[in-house]
Amino acid sequence: MRSISLILLALALTAPRAIAASDPYADISTMRVAFSHIRSVIAVERYSSGEFATVEYASPNRFHVTMRASQIALAGNVEYDRQIGGVWKRSPNGAQHQALLSAAWNIAGTPSVDVHKLFTITSLGSKRIDRTTLRGYLLHDAAGAYDATIWMGPTYLPVFASIQMPDQTIKIHYINYNASVDVAMPQPPGVGGTTVGDRSP
Repeated sequence: MRSISLILLALALTAPRAIAASDPYADISTMRVAFSHIRSVIAVERYSSGEFATVEYASPNRFHVTMRASQIALAGNVEYDRQIGGVWKRSPNGAQHQALLSAAWNIAGTPSVDVHKLFTITSLGSKRIDRTTLRGYLLHDAAGAYDATIWMGPTYLPVFASIQMPDQTIKIHYINYNASVDVAMPQPPGVGGTTVGDRSP
């Protein structure tokens, strides 16, 4: 599904510390480490095509993706999907989607890879939104596949991101870090156990 593939591409990036003017490569590296230690987060994504989605993540490998017309629930390599208002069905794409989500969720790569080899990074300075100071960075992919603009908060976690690809722009707002996020797996009718109702993207 094209919309699902775009969502998987879009997805992004522990200890709290104050942001100070410093090496942008070091700041992005710190952000990657901070993001790798979160327990949960919700990402609201909007696409230049008009599509939008809500991605709920719970550590270590649970995702719930809600779009206008469909949903995906994923835990490890087990995936269920359905059309909104329809019945949950086991999907054969769990392993593939888990691999894509795990890779794409870190918008600036995983902490194990040297960020200098992945991007050219430029500082965009700072701005205040809702009484919070955010520091911005422009990441140019070394392979030329995309550019990413990231605004991170005082704890080095991303708050806003924008991904510019040749045929699509995706804007992401990260909210509710480490809050209680219920990423329960559904059960098809007749199986018993937890069911998951409709969610709005």
